[in-house]
Amino acid sequence: MTRFHQHGLNRSLLLHLRDKLPDAKVDLHFDGYEIPESPRPLIIVEQMPSNHEIISKQREGIQAIYRYQIALIDLNSVNLSVNQERLTDIFHFDKFTFYDTLKGSQPTGSFLCELTGITPIHPEDKSEKSSYHRVYFDIEIATLKRSGS
Repeated sequence: MTRFHQHGLNRSLLLHLRDKLPDAKVDLHFDGYEIPESPRPLIIVEQMPSNHEIISKQREGIQAIYRYQIALIDLNSVNLSVNQERLTDIFHFDKFTFYDTLKGSQPTGSFLCELTGITPIHPEDKSEKSSYHRVYFDIEIATLKRSGS
């Protein structure tokens, strides 16, 4: 049984999105990350707070839900709507290969994403051109962790 972990999920999401959208730049958000002015489309994968819930006696089983916010920033509204639909389909239908980065980055399993929300963002200030053509996807990855595995 594959034991999923945050670093491996981060890497797996990046690789899958780069493969499925080769015309997009796909980055992982980190402390101090600044959104570049180009290229577009730009996809930014950002880790959000996750949950861990004990589901069996003596902590033998834990349900972990890893959450991500995925930003899509595009050139114009037409490209945004096309790429938004592509990403929506990816998160609904694709099986993502899990790369265990703690064991040499080898594929060791797969996972599904649950798309929980799509939020378009409109700039408050029209002069803020870098805030144009933006949408955010909220996804969750649920897994069970067992003691000793």
